[in-house]
Amino acid sequence: MSANSAAFDHVQAFRWRQGDPALAASEARLYDLAALRSELEEAVEIAVADARADGTTWSSIGDALGVTQQAVVARYGRGGGLE
Repeated sequence: MSANSAAFDHVQAFRWRQGDPALAASEARLYDLAALRSELEEAVEIAVADARADGTTWSSIGDALGVTQQAVVARYGRGGGLE
């Protein structure tokens, strides 16, 4: 099993709003995914700040996140308020 498929399995297993009688199953799933996305983005922001504090280059961070150096600097650098 790859890391990606293991992560997807965890996402699929996450149930916070599913089963809420006030929501359709598809709507509850969207609430669950939005909650996960928010927490994951915060975790990435912290990891980027930690990596920069450890001297990791923007290029290496971009490689790890699957984006260009320019994209990672724009999102998490001076424009993102982490530097």
